[in-house]
Amino acid sequence: MWIEKIKMFLGKINTKNGRILVLIGTIICVGIFFRAYNFSNWLHFEIDQVYDVDIVSPVVENGIANLPLLGPNVGGGMLRLGPAFYYMEYVSAKIFGDTPTGHAMDVLILSILSLPLFYIFCRRYFSTYESIGLLAIFSTSLYSVMYSRFSWSPNVLPFLMLFSFYALLRSVSPKEKHPARWFLASVFAVTITSQIHFNSLFVAPLIAVVFTAIKRPRFDWKTWLSALAIIFIIYSPVILNDLKTHGENFKRLEIKLKKTDAKGGKNTFDIQTIVRAAEYNAYEYFFINTANDQGNGLNLKDYGFSCKACTENVGLKTLAIIIFLSALAALAVALLREKDVERKNFLLLSALWFLVSFALFYTVAKSYRMYPRFFLLVSPLAIIFSGFILQYIGSGKSKLRLSIFAVIISLLMALNVQKISTVFRQLQNDPKTAADFIEVEDIFPDTNRITLEEQRRAADYMKSKYQENNYPVYIRSVSEYIPSFWYLLGKDGIYYSKDFNKNTFFLQGNYFLITYSAKGAGGVRNFTEKESRIFGKLRVQYLEPVQATILSQPESEKNMRPDLEIMSRLLTWKKLFAKQL
Repeated sequence: MWIEKIKMFLGKINTKNGRILVLIGTIICVGIFFRAYNFSNWLHFEIDQVYDVDIVSPVVENGIANLPLLGPNVGGGMLRLGPAFYYMEYVSAKIFGDTPTGHAMDVLILSILSLPLFYIFCRRYFSTYESIGLLAIFSTSLYSVMYSRFSWSPNVLPFLMLFSFYALLRSVSPKEKHPARWFLASVFAVTITSQIHFNSLFVAPLIAVVFTAIKRPRFDWKTWLSALAIIFIIYSPVILNDLKTHGENFKRLEIKLKKTDAKGGKNTFDIQTIVRAAEYNAYEYFFINTANDQGNGLNLKDYGFSCKACTENVGLKTLAIIIFLSALAALAVALLREKDVERKNFLLLSALWFLVSFALFYTVAKSYRMYPRFFLLVSPLAIIFSGFILQYIGSGKSKLRLSIFAVIISLLMALNVQKISTVFRQLQNDPKTAADFIEVEDIFPDTNRITLEEQRRAADYMKSKYQENNYPVYIRSVSEYIPSFWYLLGKDGIYYSKDFNKNTFFLQGNYFLITYSAKGAGGVRNFTEKESRIFGKLRVQYLEPVQATILSQPESEKNMRPDLEIMSRLLTWKKLFAKQL
């Protein structure tokens, strides 16, 4: 019996549809592998990740009532977004464990789910083979892969943007049996998306509102009322927080917007900034598709008229701009010529996605420094833009054209896979030897990618020294990673002590200087090195004070870290109800 079932299964696979499903499944599996391989040991875990864990972890330990009413802060300032990301991280940690990996699993899962979602989103317009080709780029894109391998609120944007707009397209489809359900699903997703990042707060809702206004779907009053209820419920924590704090967070939003406006200047139209914003888009779209960062450089800076960096890599930059403008032209032509309602809706939404995000990037380029993470908003669109050009090859019209299409897709995949392999190879060597710097500033602003495995090994070393004498631990290191070490040490009962001063310190203490191993050993005045250990890109130096200006022993009680003091002031559901009582 089972032999017959196997034969039937193999027979189905041997059909055209079966082979297509196998191809799609294989590409998705490749994407999953790149996103999940050695996920825990190579996890990126620095100040932002520790900050989020320190907020969510007490909720896991003490109950859901301790969830905050506000979410992550904006740009290190006092303004906070809605708490959607913290709630997502809470569910992740509750299911997968209250560990750095457990807190990051929601990002990994949503990035994996974005793979099939990207394919079915593309199928709203592109042919089967064109969609498969674009999925292959999306699955192997270095940009998409690297941002899916650690916890950070912007990292869930590709999935949420795709789901928001996929549901929106389904809601206006003349063929859809339950358009109202899809509309409410889109409202839910867009509202969640607006709480994830300051940029998405404006982009996702504006696109959805304009698209809906253009299409004017005819829903009954119950659907519209349900949509308003969904928005109100999701934003109820933010509303309640401001009611109790007399609009404190909303006032900070006003201040943030005024500062942005002030930095942007009075001119409403600035051709130089428009050119700069176009360059940002062209170079970053090119990077998302090819993994080649020679155009975008570090932190996407020094663009526009008259800059030194503009004369570097002129060939690649010119190619990126040509491809970008060609894709825009292809989109415009397709939008004018397309007659099919469903396909035209896809093009209209893509155009709005670009125009609204471009307006945002124009504002940012005029007022602030640009970072590659801003383009998580449009990372799926960057690959879809490639599709607007590649569709002219006519991938399904002839074997020759299909072969050319396959060669181009294979080349783009190879460029991304080669870069991913290089990064993985360097990361794999880190726990054993002092590796050279891994340049990943094209992904996020950190030229020294420290893995969680290295941090654990360094923390274990410091713990071993502490266990020898039980003296307080003092750490000096790069500010981004100090919270990570205190988090790991705190799990073993070694609590935070203030950073030691080179002139004021205790005679009895365990002093550690943590630097990048490739830069060589460092030093601190009034201290001598007792021992030095290397853990990949980290060098941990165990120091001994030559003399002490304060000889009394510090108090044994735990000091509260500055970031925890800030967290303690966050309003939670428990505090809210306590005030009510």
